[in-house]
Amino acid sequence: MWDTVPAEISTLRKARELPGVRELLTTGVDAVGGSERDGQAQMADAVARSIRTGEHLAVQAGTGTGKSLAYLVPAIRHAVEKHTTVVVSTATIALQNQLVDRDLPRLAKALTKPLGREPTFAILKGRRNYLCMHRVHAGAPEEPEDSGLFDAFTVSRIGREVKRLHEWSSETESGDRTELVPGVSEQAWRQVSVSARECLGASRCPVGDDCFAEKARADAGRVDVVVTNHALLAIDALQEQRVLPEHDVVVIDEAHELVDRVTSAATAELTAAAISSATRRCGRIIDADTSDRLLEAGEGLALVLGDAPAGRLDALPQALGGAVRVVRDAAHGCLTALGSDRKEDIEEATARKLARSAVEEIHDTAVRLLDAFDADQANRPDVVWVSNDTYSSSPRRPRYTSRRWPWAVCCASACSPARRPC
Repeated sequence: MWDTVPAEISTLRKARELPGVRELLTTGVDAVGGSERDGQAQMADAVARSIRTGEHLAVQAGTGTGKSLAYLVPAIRHAVEKHTTVVVSTATIALQNQLVDRDLPRLAKALTKPLGREPTFAILKGRRNYLCMHRVHAGAPEEPEDSGLFDAFTVSRIGREVKRLHEWSSETESGDRTELVPGVSEQAWRQVSVSARECLGASRCPVGDDCFAEKARADAGRVDVVVTNHALLAIDALQEQRVLPEHDVVVIDEAHELVDRVTSAATAELTAAAISSATRRCGRIIDADTSDRLLEAGEGLALVLGDAPAGRLDALPQALGGAVRVVRDAAHGCLTALGSDRKEDIEEATARKLARSAVEEIHDTAVRLLDAFDADQANRPDVVWVSNDTYSSSPRRPRYTSRRWPWAVCCASACSPARRPC
């Protein structure tokens, strides 16, 4: 009886073995009507070896190599074999759409038989890229902006676009902005979307069960391949709260764009205009004295910045440090007055959430700017500078900016906890 056990185990183990990468690549190439290329096969082997060994891999391949299939085939094989998720990050919407609408559907269909099941995939973007049904039903709160910025024609155009978005909301299944063709202006889209900070949360939102962003996240947590963008990949690496599903392999396509996208995601700005906007967001939610202190702090910062020369700050000037501390403390006062979640109707809860989001960003940026100078210069994670950008339609607006060093961010996002520091 015991003699039969090893044979049965061997038979089961053999049945679970998947075809090799080269065989799967041939199947995939045939399915898309292409022809195998030596460079593509070499790249697929290199990607498979990198996944197997855990080593980092950088590939530079010319146009026509077939890079997408060369990394998708070994990535899909790994996901199916290990019952895990692989993240593919791109820089452009065009490549995301190509992967999700063309490459992955055909490849998944072709590899279903050799893999024993159909590979699954999904696309995941930042919350701002999805329609917010609460905003659609309840309407967007009045923006705390100077109405003089928009002429009558612009307001009318935005109104038409918003009406079109409302009509589209009853037709779309994903709520993904890229599906709306032709698109709409950023001002119109803001009327029907929210950022992660502004979101009420699925549990509190009256239409949380129909949230497109939550549905996209749920779908991403159940698939083999998640297609995302460099900005969301950076946010996932920089923040404590994860936005991407658990994964053990990341493929970064269009990697030459990665540093700029990560740097942008890691940059924070503190301006008098942003402080003024946050103060108006508080509106009648908190007492006037508390909100006025924040407004006055912003005006004080503007005066100090107006006299500060543009450029990098290796040391924190006393006047500038004092102004930022006043902003920090005033913002903290507003946050205390705003309080946490309360029992109130959804309209009041939305207004409070928007105000809290704006003030939190001011407060957190001020804290980060002050903390940037705590360590000695060689060990600082942030670089800080004053910027006086000139806009064609705006006066000079001094800014106090903090940004993670590009190499530090890229290094942190590329290293596993076991390998840090790089």
